[in-house]
Amino acid sequence: MENEMINTYVKNKNNVTFEICLDSVVDDSCSRFLLSLINDYEEGEWNFDKFNNYIMNTLAETALSKKEREALREEPYSLIKQSIANLNQKEGEVGEIFLYGIMKKYYDALPIVPKIFYKQNINDNAKGADSVHLTIENQECHLWLGESKFYTDITDAISKATKSIKDLLVKDKLNKEKSIITNINDLELYMEDKKDEVSEENINKIKKILRQETSIDELKNILHIPISIIYQCEITKQYNELSEEYKQEIAKFHQEKAKHAITKITNELNTVHKVEKIKFHIILFPVPDKEKIQCDFTKKLEIAK
Repeated sequence: MENEMINTYVKNKNNVTFEICLDSVVDDSCSRFLLSLINDYEEGEWNFDKFNNYIMNTLAETALSKKEREALREEPYSLIKQSIANLNQKEGEVGEIFLYGIMKKYYDALPIVPKIFYKQNINDNAKGADSVHLTIENQECHLWLGESKFYTDITDAISKATKSIKDLLVKDKLNKEKSIITNINDLELYMEDKKDEVSEENINKIKKILRQETSIDELKNILHIPISIIYQCEITKQYNELSEEYKQEIAKFHQEKAKHAITKITNELNTVHKVEKIKFHIILFPVPDKEKIQCDFTKKLEIAK
């Protein structure tokens, strides 16, 4: 079966911020996917400004509720200031913000729980998923619980992400995520917006799945786990332009790492009931200098305050 015949759930492949290097399946199950993304270069250097602006432009998706974003839609400076007020300025939040942007721009996903907003306002320290989104596939709703890592070493990031996912996929944690989704109420607002795209029957179906009394087995039938890893990349450091040679090197490296990630997930999550029903999406993004990105992010927050 050719890859183009398989639904990888990526909706937008053109006119996106970062170029898609690979959008493919990783194994024969057709439920394990790789999305490889790369930034471009400008004047001989990796385009840090483009990445930094992307993070700042995406900030409100994860730091504010839907009502807050809509209330401040015509006040961009106030929107940024209110978003920053909800940040703890930890480096992990760059990874979370990045994932929220990828879900929106590449998967047409709805951010039904703005996780940084939730952490700040519920004092929960963000246990559980790093992102919560909904997609609509042929009128059916799919739930996405994401994991993000922003590490120097990609292998270490894969190991830590696998452990976090294993911790997430237990009954109590999944029920907690269901409770967060229903309590924040952004889901209801989005369903109202999308009533022309989703039948009432399917809206009621997702609401039923999210009830506490409904078995988490039903949740796993519509569950996706996007695993976003931003990592410091020696290959990316060595180039000064977005050449075909660079793309080929990254593609080969990402294919190897995605296979490693899926093997690790398969081995370490083999005791999770119905894990074969869950779809896993490995999202890889190489950067030349992790520390510079973190410093740039902190500076932008200080300037925007």
